[in-house]
Amino acid sequence: MPTPPPTAPTGLPRRALFTTAVAGAVGVVAATAAASPADAAAGTTSWVLGGNTGVSTDGSNFIGPRNTGAPLVFKTCATGSTTPLERMRITPSGSVGIGTAAPSAQLQITTTSTAIKAITTSSAASSRAVAASAKAGTALFGRSTSGLGADISSTSGTGLKATSTEFYAITASGATGGIAAESPNYAFIGNGQTIGGYFAGPIGSFSTSGSDVAAWGVNTNDDSGTGVRGSGRIGVHAKASLTGVAQALLAEGGQYAVYGISGTTAGVRGDSEYVGLWGQGKSWGVYGIANATSGQNYGVYATTSSPDGYAMFAQGRVHVNGTLSKNAGSFRIDHPLDPDNKWLSHSFVESPDMMNVYNGTIVTDQAGTATVDLPDYFEALNRDFRYQLTVIGDFAQVAVSREIGDNSFDIRTDRGGVKVSWQVTGIRHDAYAEAHPIVVEEDKSDADKDAAGSNARRGSAPSDLRAPTGPDAEIPETKMPTAPTLP
Repeated sequence: MPTPPPTAPTGLPRRALFTTAVAGAVGVVAATAAASPADAAAGTTSWVLGGNTGVSTDGSNFIGPRNTGAPLVFKTCATGSTTPLERMRITPSGSVGIGTAAPSAQLQITTTSTAIKAITTSSAASSRAVAASAKAGTALFGRSTSGLGADISSTSGTGLKATSTEFYAITASGATGGIAAESPNYAFIGNGQTIGGYFAGPIGSFSTSGSDVAAWGVNTNDDSGTGVRGSGRIGVHAKASLTGVAQALLAEGGQYAVYGISGTTAGVRGDSEYVGLWGQGKSWGVYGIANATSGQNYGVYATTSSPDGYAMFAQGRVHVNGTLSKNAGSFRIDHPLDPDNKWLSHSFVESPDMMNVYNGTIVTDQAGTATVDLPDYFEALNRDFRYQLTVIGDFAQVAVSREIGDNSFDIRTDRGGVKVSWQVTGIRHDAYAEAHPIVVEEDKSDADKDAAGSNARRGSAPSDLRAPTGPDAEIPETKMPTAPTLP
């Protein structure tokens, strides 16, 4: 039996047996210097509280039972108690249980407080408080029935770094949340060669913020990258929790802040109790183009369901760079005699020709002649002139003595000093009018026959089959989940 070291603590026996009743159940548990198997201490050597020498390196010296099926049990007495209680056991198969007598894993710790606390004081970037690896399955698995599956923090480096060459680096599940991460900067960072983060469930990802942005997507590929992309029956569903100045979806920057592509009904659709689609820009408020190269198509189609409504209302000047066709036309202004309470409307003067009208009054000289001067562009714009002359104030004879030439014409009365009202009309023959003449009579297309304004449908419901149709917008009835309460 070796001699105890001279530095054994005072007040304690020089040596103590780990077991007393079971013979041969004791080996050496600690050593100050390793020994070869030939020089190893005998198997009956007692466990010295101050440490043993001569301990074997091949495992022939050990602490543990020799009888079959017996565990190695460790007990201590709590402060103020003399009753030893089991704290840890090693089962006959080698599983370690702390706080449990029947561990179901190689190491199982059961406690009402913190089960494992790992701290490393190394300042090296390669140091790890916890390192876990798995050949095929899960290296680190956390689960909680009410709180957090894993709560990991770092004061300077990375709180948790997980790597897997085949499956999932981290898999976590919990009744409240699988993973809860907090940081003054980025609580959770996902970086993958294909996908940085993948989330699945009735709601794949739920983000909340009490101040600025709940979810932010950034792609550094300026040529073709996408910051946020959603796919599904509804790719992205945005909902504002407030009314008034809140926006369900706010997009800014780029050539197009919002770009919609659809192969069926519409690229962008807006439904609202007020304005369905609002366009506002420094150059163009709304721009519509129909790019089909054949058939009837419409750059902008507008309609109203109210008989008193307006399919289109323009506040300001309107220019049509083409032919404007209509069922009727008028002006509508405040009534000059009662502008606060009445409107005054006048109908347009229509003609089968592209006609211009010019008129005025003139008084003949003492010889009964007068020259009516027309605008200097008159003959460049008009052809096929027509004249009307009316004497004002007295009976007299009047006639056109010289027809239009050099943008003027002459009249003559049978006496001098006669006031004459004149009117001249001309048919446009400018380049646009020659290239786009009004076709007075033409056959209706099939689409025109089904139009609401066609006589074939007059008196029926005010619908137009030329109007774009599509299914009603589908609003998902998703219920916003309750934000998890962080510990």
